Amino acid sequence: MRLNALDLLRLFAAFSVVMYHYITNETLFPILSEITKFGYLGVALFFMISGYVITLSATNRSALEFAISRFVRLYPAFWAGVFITCSISILLGSKHYSAGQIFANLTMLHDYLGFEDIDGVYWTLQVELKFYGCVFVLLLAGLFHYFSAWLSVWLFLTVLYLLTEQPFFMGFFINPNQSCFFIAGVAFYLIHQEGLGKFNTFILLSSLALSTIQGFKQASDFMINPDLTSKMVAVLIIWFCYLLFYLLVTERIKLPNKKIYVLLGGLTYPLYLIHNVAGKTIINHLKNITPEWVAIFIVTLLMFSISYLVYIGVEQQVATPMKRALFSLLKTKKEPHS
Repeated sequence: MRLNALDLLRLFAAFSVVMYHYITNETLFPILSEITKFGYLGVALFFMISGYVITLSATNRSALEFAISRFVRLYPAFWAGVFITCSISILLGSKHYSAGQIFANLTMLHDYLGFEDIDGVYWTLQVELKFYGCVFVLLLAGLFHYFSAWLSVWLFLTVLYLLTEQPFFMGFFINPNQSCFFIAGVAFYLIHQEGLGKFNTFILLSSLALSTIQGFKQASDFMINPDLTSKMVAVLIIWFCYLLFYLLVTERIKLPNKKIYVLLGGLTYPLYLIHNVAGKTIINHLKNITPEWVAIFIVTLLMFSISYLVYIGVEQQVATPMKRALFSLLKTKKEPHS
């Protein structure tokens, strides 16, 4: 069952990350930067939403059907994002990328190939891709519907890794530092389908405990010398995300079906892909001729506009027909020959 509010949550998460990257001047924006410095937590919310949505997407699908749906959802817009980012940063930022770096980034597996991110925000896409890969393996092995088994193993391995950094190879196939947020999303899906129950409650509370610890620790990775208060605020924001998600899946909060929600949700992925390197490059040029806040405002509007074009021109005109064609081809191959 689709939760319409997730489209708005996605947009809020993306906008939070945008502001986190744009409002960095504490001298120019002393009050606002105290708020936007927590915008990085939009990524944690993304992962929670992904845990829910991917579980929903994988349910009642074969491994190949799931792989097709994820490929067309992830890659065409990503390729457009890489093209836009490279074009703007080369034209305005005098940056140079080797052909190898560009092509490696297009696979999302560039780390394994020894190449750096073209845009620093792309690290999250590889985290997502690993999660998709694990779900694919579960579907392929016919184990996906055994939630209690693989969620328990995943939770156990996550705790073990965070305590001992073992198994050392865990990060190769799933990100242990972000696993708590994905696990929460899966738990929320199960709660939406089955209600709380003992197992679902245990998984949810366990993920909340891990998210609390990780949220406290990771604050130092995303904020400059955060004090105890800032770390506690980060934890409270994570708790609020859990509470809001719980209210949504238990239908305490419901939104009607509206096309605008789908559109706003559709802008999220392109916005996330292009806002950082490309957006900052344009801001750096504009602030030489206009106040920085004006440059940020103009670029934010520009990023939303480009995101709309990517959503309409790539996701709807390319990715959607591609998905239909691949599913049609798959269906044809499954049909017995006469």
